[in-house]
Amino acid sequence: MIKNTLPLIALSLTLVTPCYAEQNSQSHDSIYELVKQTLIKNIKADDYEINVLPLDNLLRLPECAQPLTAAMTSDVINPGRTTVGVRCDKGAKWSIFTSAIVKIFDQVFILTQPIQLGEMLSPQHLTLEKRDVSNLRGDFVTRIEQLENKKSTRYLPKGSIISLKYFVEPFLVKRGERVTISAIKSTFNIDMKGIAMTDGIKDQRISVKNESSGRMINATVIEAGRVSVQ
Repeated sequence: MIKNTLPLIALSLTLVTPCYAEQNSQSHDSIYELVKQTLIKNIKADDYEINVLPLDNLLRLPECAQPLTAAMTSDVINPGRTTVGVRCDKGAKWSIFTSAIVKIFDQVFILTQPIQLGEMLSPQHLTLEKRDVSNLRGDFVTRIEQLENKKSTRYLPKGSIISLKYFVEPFLVKRGERVTISAIKSTFNIDMKGIAMTDGIKDQRISVKNESSGRMINATVIEAGRVSVQ
């Protein structure tokens, strides 16, 4: 009887022992939290959203014997998909790359009404709204000063995010037009007449022909029909 019982006891021990030896797994949530905190520490934007993409549910990583470490794969966090490396450096060492989607938000100017080709932009056209600017590559406006004295180069519908590539400053001086040349000195100003040789927007330097002397001078456009020389 003893000889028949021993093999059964040995078999029972063989079946039970692995249950006690099974290694704990690193929780996926701990990896997600580390990735998120790493991105938060390195992101430059004030208003953002981070969504860490889930790992494969079947992935089982041994629980690390010390806190996990994380490293960025790039010095700059750009909107969109980004990757963070996560490592375990003690015990059953391992490393993985985890992806996250980063969205950046900002208060940007949008159109409250349609604007026509050639129409001047006015405050009545504009309002500030919080928008996802992740895919705009910086092509948006956040300061009203950027939109002063701007004319539309195309039709834009209501709700459009304002992009400076669709607006230009109108010419204050046009080629062949008679202009007033203001010679500004510290003690006096002199006005002369001239002919603009090129078109010009505000603060642009253009060539002007002095009508009385026939000389060509460089002058700065200061307002419609007027340029100045120092």
